[in-house]
Amino acid sequence: MSGSENVQLTSRELDVLQYVAMGRSAKETAIELNIAPCTVERHVENVRLKTRTRNRAHMIAYVIREGLLTERSN
Repeated sequence: MSGSENVQLTSRELDVLQYVAMGRSAKETAIELNIAPCTVERHVENVRLKTRTRNRAHMIAYVIREGLLTERSN
């Protein structure tokens, strides 16, 4: 896969990715961000489609490798 120059993620997608990368469920993420779990799933799916990745693990590995998501200390 080529670089991330064409991948544009919204700030909310990045918020959701932070929680997914920490292993949080859609329900846990939804509670933290005060949104519905189905909205969390929609953001995850949108990122997966934008990054053309196969699943959540591949998506997280991709966004970290491409510098779209940085590790945070929590």
